[in-house]
Amino acid sequence: MKTIKRGITIISLTFTLFMGGAAPVIPNTTVAHAKTTYVWIAPNYGTKWHHSKHCRGLNAAKHKKHVTLHWAKKHGYKKCHWCY
Repeated sequence: MKTIKRGITIISLTFTLFMGGAAPVIPNTTVAHAKTTYVWIAPNYGTKWHHSKHCRGLNAAKHKKHVTLHWAKKHGYKKCHWCY
């Protein structure tokens, strides 16, 4: 039994060194989901969406709303030129 374990160890070590020390890659089976992006809008004051709540395009807005980028585009909001 001891010689079998030693033989397996030697074979696996030789195989690892033969492959350049790289372990075999096992593909990840996790399903990737798209990340939702949130933006800021001023619903009563403008037609632009902003990445930051502190963008200067939102200075005059008294009310700011946090929505998804998909929702903002669907409702006709355009990107702010100061956020980029």
